Amino acid sequence: MKTAKKRDSWRNSTQYRLSIRFILILACSMLVLSLSIIAITIVELYDSTKEQSDLLVETMEKAETTSQEEWIDFLETYTSGESSPYYVRAVLDSGEIIYSHRAKELFGGFSDFRQLLIFTNILWSEDFEPYFYTRVNKGEAQVAILVEMEEKLELVEGIVSLTVVLTVIIMIVGSAVIYRFARNFSKPLVQMNQEISSLGLEENQIGQLTVPDNPQEVRTVSESFNQLLEKQQQSLEREKQFVADASHELRTPLTAIRGHVNLINRRGKQHPEVIPKSIAFIDRESKRMETMVEQLLTLGRLEGERTEIDLSQVIIQTAEELQVMMPQRLVMEIEEGVLVLGNQEHFHQIIRNLIENAVKYTEDDGTITLCLTKKKGHAVAEIADTGIGISDDEKQQVFERFYRADQSRSSKIAGSGIGLSIVRTLTLLYDGTIRVEDNEPKGSRFILSFPLVK
Repeated sequence: MKTAKKRDSWRNSTQYRLSIRFILILACSMLVLSLSIIAITIVELYDSTKEQSDLLVETMEKAETTSQEEWIDFLETYTSGESSPYYVRAVLDSGEIIYSHRAKELFGGFSDFRQLLIFTNILWSEDFEPYFYTRVNKGEAQVAILVEMEEKLELVEGIVSLTVVLTVIIMIVGSAVIYRFARNFSKPLVQMNQEISSLGLEENQIGQLTVPDNPQEVRTVSESFNQLLEKQQQSLEREKQFVADASHELRTPLTAIRGHVNLINRRGKQHPEVIPKSIAFIDRESKRMETMVEQLLTLGRLEGERTEIDLSQVIIQTAEELQVMMPQRLVMEIEEGVLVLGNQEHFHQIIRNLIENAVKYTEDDGTITLCLTKKKGHAVAEIADTGIGISDDEKQQVFERFYRADQSRSSKIAGSGIGLSIVRTLTLLYDGTIRVEDNEPKGSRFILSFPLVK
């Protein structure tokens, strides 16, 4: 019972199916190759025998064979001897029949010869001896020629036997090689299938397939699948982070709004002076919530179509839109025709967030500078300000969600702490880099780099 189950399991295995398929392919290939070799050999031998017959006919046409004596001399000269493959019968115009050496007995049973369907010139005697047959007219004489092909048949039989032996050897060796190949090929496939079946997307679980060293095809598939899993995991992480961020950030303003609504309900009639203050607070907090929700949605929905965009125009248009609301002096040094791949709205949001960040932390009489150049196959954009600056310890933390540099000095500055996080996330999405440095004589300088369109 166990043996039968093992046999059924083996037959249903990937290794068995691969082995059978490759062995069938090998068997069909060897069969076609063997039949081709045999067919080519037969055709070559047929052509060779035909050339022999044509050579005798050509010699006969050049010879003087008008009388009986001349015919006998010709046949004794060209068809006599034990090694001669020719058997000739000549019927003269006088009705006399002349045979070459041993030809009379052979032509005596000519009526019992059998003809092949493919090669009509090949005849077989009752003893299964093959002959090439042709008929020609020499003057008034009618000549029939049989060319013996027994040696050629033996050669064909030898080639067939050798082909069969080689085919059997190749099939045995090939089956062993195929079995080993199928085992090495199917083992990582089976492992991959088991790992895929056991993969889960539960919290804190990162699914990855084992990447085998060989074969290269399975290795490539495993690496591609792992990249897909990583992207899926990142997407799930963004969704979870979005829910967590939204819950965290929206709880405080919602609680405050509900508090002011309750205050109006409780004291609005007795103390109507609290109503305008509460409504102003509710309006301010609702606008902040609206901005925050838009930014959170940006972080949770990063995928977008990539097209060729003019980063120079994006920066100029964004700066012109914000310039009317900026008290600071704006300086632009933009190189024209800087093309990158990406989503235009995303790049607009990157530049807008950085400019708005510079506006928040720069005095009204300060300066904000925008630069864009091409350097070593990259578009390099710089947004510099003369504001309060960022300490070295906080230069990396400013890109974290909800982090605000120098809390004591920025507590009075409006903002959700998500803008720079959006900038970094979108920059990385398009294979870019971002870093922050000190500006001279004071302030901060954000430096972005994106690959140029090739």
